Amino acid sequence: MSDYLDATNEELLKDYFSESELMVDNLESNILAIENDPNNHDAIDEIFRAAHTLKGNSATVEFSEIAHFAHTMEDLLDEVRSDKVKVTEDVVDTLLTALDVIKAMLEARTNGSVYGESVDEITEKIKGMIAGGTSASPAPKAASPSPAPAPAPKPAAQSTSSGAPTVSLSEYELAELKQGCEAGQKLWSISVSFDENNPMNSVGGIQVFAALKACGTVLKTIPDFDALYEDEFHKEVVYFVASANTADQLEDTAFLDDVTLSVDAKNIDDAVAADSTPAPQPAVTPAPAAEAPKAAAPEPAPQAAAQPAAQKEAAKPAAKAAPASGHAQQSTILRVDSKRVDNLMNLVSETVITKASFNQSQQQFADMLIQFQTLDTSYKEKIRRMFEQLPQYLEEIQNGVAVKDIKTNISNEFGDIATFFDAFENRFKDLNSKFHSSTQNLGRITGELQEGIMKIRMVPISQVFDRFPRVVRDLQKDLGKKVNLILEGEDTELDKTVVDDLMDPIMHCVRNSVDHGIESPEERKNAGKDETGTVLLKAANEGNSIVIDVVDDGGGINVDKVKAKAIDKGLIHPSKVLSDQEAAQLIFMPGFSTAEKITNVSGRGVGLDVVKTMIEKLNGTIQVTSEHGKGSKFSIRLPLTLAIIQGLLVRVGREVYSIPIASVIESVRVKKSEINTIDNYEVLNVRNEVISVLRLSRLFNIRTNEDGEYCFVVIVGSQDKKIGVMVDNLIGEEDVVIKPLRDQFTQSPGISGASILGDGSVSLIIDVTQLLELGVRQEIQARQETGFGE
Repeated sequence: MSDYLDATNEELLKDYFSESELMVDNLESNILAIENDPNNHDAIDEIFRAAHTLKGNSATVEFSEIAHFAHTMEDLLDEVRSDKVKVTEDVVDTLLTALDVIKAMLEARTNGSVYGESVDEITEKIKGMIAGGTSASPAPKAASPSPAPAPAPKPAAQSTSSGAPTVSLSEYELAELKQGCEAGQKLWSISVSFDENNPMNSVGGIQVFAALKACGTVLKTIPDFDALYEDEFHKEVVYFVASANTADQLEDTAFLDDVTLSVDAKNIDDAVAADSTPAPQPAVTPAPAAEAPKAAAPEPAPQAAAQPAAQKEAAKPAAKAAPASGHAQQSTILRVDSKRVDNLMNLVSETVITKASFNQSQQQFADMLIQFQTLDTSYKEKIRRMFEQLPQYLEEIQNGVAVKDIKTNISNEFGDIATFFDAFENRFKDLNSKFHSSTQNLGRITGELQEGIMKIRMVPISQVFDRFPRVVRDLQKDLGKKVNLILEGEDTELDKTVVDDLMDPIMHCVRNSVDHGIESPEERKNAGKDETGTVLLKAANEGNSIVIDVVDDGGGINVDKVKAKAIDKGLIHPSKVLSDQEAAQLIFMPGFSTAEKITNVSGRGVGLDVVKTMIEKLNGTIQVTSEHGKGSKFSIRLPLTLAIIQGLLVRVGREVYSIPIASVIESVRVKKSEINTIDNYEVLNVRNEVISVLRLSRLFNIRTNEDGEYCFVVIVGSQDKKIGVMVDNLIGEEDVVIKPLRDQFTQSPGISGASILGDGSVSLIIDVTQLLELGVRQEIQARQETGFGE
């Protein structure tokens, strides 16, 4: 065994919380499944397995309150599995309530505390269901066990007793176990008998194992540790421990109140152990499993039962403190398909090969540089000699030497000057071609690596969708409605960071559809509809975006009622003319609600405005369409990832900015004379549509040349809200890696992040949402100044 199973091990706790979250989700989805199909035995078996795994895991990390409560829940599930208790709405409600308690217990442990609320009421209800659903008396496992006797050694605890595991070690096994003992430690055989009446008798072996780790190193167990972890009661378990403690100390530690009946610790003598071996058995390599031995003061036998309890209490602070750190890391855990990791490994291998190619090219370029320097020196030397020879050639011509002979001499001596660098040029072209090929290969690998890394960050949206069957079930019971939830596209993937922030917006939309959209059964019946309403939660990929639709077949949005409410709250001017589609978008305004009374579901005017804000922070958009009497549809469009986006690079003065392409409607080149001023605000007429204009140069105080005749205006926003951003030049589109801003830059209006361009310069990323808000504030301010809003 290893220190991994230490209850204070942060790695163990991190894995525990991660797996517990999966177990809880599994429990909830399958409990809802058996509500719709009580005869779904596969779901019932899966619920039982999940509860049992959660119980065993909790016992391993010594979270006793979770283990005991999960065991109580497991008792009821066992009765359901054996058809002694029928699946009814009351049973499902009880199981879901119990699951909520387990969630609260896990949440408390992640925060470093222990759940302090009473669970007596739900526990008694579960026991009552077990008793009421079974003809026999209540399950004996739920009864309180009789007080355990003092842990004095008994013959039943001997390793050779009837029904106990046979302890037989070969000389080789014994030698290996001896090697696991450190200086000052002895090898002990500790036989532990367990109480079968203990409600958690199947995990007693693990609990004793965890307790003995405080006294030394557990080298071996009989049965093996894997067998102890299974759902099976073992009457006696033998632990081989390397420890410097005394027999009394080891027995006191191993004795657990209400878990064990007796403990017998014996020091193993080499000769006796070898003589008692009936036959050789396969060797077992011991694995260190505990921290350094801790000395403990011996206690008298009558106090043995209290000793482990005191030790357990003393260990609680450490056990409490560790979960918090485990929880802090839990959000970084990603479960990734191994094929995606294998693909990345292949790409990394190709990167290593490409790196070797670049190293070779670099060495060849270095050699060529030396060759060029040598050739350059030789070339200059020849040119110098040629100029030095010129007076001599002129003198020879004056002395009557034929010009033809002079040319021949010059050609023979300096004729290779014209081709002096030809060989070097050919070699350089070959090397440049190879370098270009390596660069292209690197570009391909980089692109595939980027895609592979993004796929690792991608998780199915089912992580969000799977929580809504429970939400809708609770809502319809609270509101007295009948609602059928349909999920589609659960396998659609998007970035983990997007998923983490998507739960609340979708939650608000679903609650709005159930509360405001779906009518009561009586109203639906009077309208000729089925009494059960339908809410469709659907996800699908569209290009580089994901579209999430929340559709209901309810009464739709009462546009007249929305307009009246907006006017009453002063959100719009009474004379403002709005289309039905524009009026429907008013429900996203802050403080807006058409609910007649405040309930725990709606009526406070907090919800859809928050949805729009959160979606826009994710660089997404949300639209609502509705047909009165037939239903409504919320459509959320989001980028697949927030790490890399496509941006339009623009230049303002000497600065370069990035505008997310998803927010760009169009860009136009206009004369500056076409930009008009109304109430001190600049506007532009684009195809008979008046659009407000913001100059980035003025917003960010950038010096720019305003004498030019033309400028570029990038129109950003959505179809119902647009603004023009004036820039000097358009550079082009480029993939932009978003880097968050910190410190004083976080408060800069209109800036959402930064990116490093290919030339190493920094480009700030424009926050289109803030620019639109700035444009709206300017419009409101203009109204107030002109007295229109009064």
